[in-house]
Amino acid sequence: MSRLLPRILRFARSLTRDSAAAEDLVQNAYIKAVESLAQFTPGTRLDSWMFKIVQNTWIDEKRRAQRNGNVISLQDARDAGMPMQGHGGSDRVFLRAALAKLPADQRSALTLVLVEGYSYREAAEILKVPDGTVMSRVARARRALIDLHDADHSVLPHEIKRGIP
Repeated sequence: MSRLLPRILRFARSLTRDSAAAEDLVQNAYIKAVESLAQFTPGTRLDSWMFKIVQNTWIDEKRRAQRNGNVISLQDARDAGMPMQGHGGSDRVFLRAALAKLPADQRSALTLVLVEGYSYREAAEILKVPDGTVMSRVARARRALIDLHDADHSVLPHEIKRGIP
């Protein structure tokens, strides 16, 4: 499972938009994975199983935070006021900031498909939604990133632009 850690952390960061929160999320997900190891089906993909656990743990934590009245995180507040100008032309910084502005469902779908290399079907299984939903979320995320790019005049990687007129 340790070789999955960088990918799992990257996915968790795409959900939480915060490195420290992502590390906490991954730690909680690993605890859940160890506790439910008997539920893992040998011969299936361990990485997909772990991504599902991270996704479900994140949803549980968001619901718990909403019940407790902690609806807006500090990172969300920072992101809301963060201008897109002034990134110094760094694609990676722009992309990270732009991804943070996407809705969580689009961000997670885009991360699974473009960053982690899952097929739409595999991403749909991880996110527990139909294939078409993943396709539309990825398309909407690409469109939103292009719109943010147009406003900032930064360069977007070809993978983001692919399939967008």
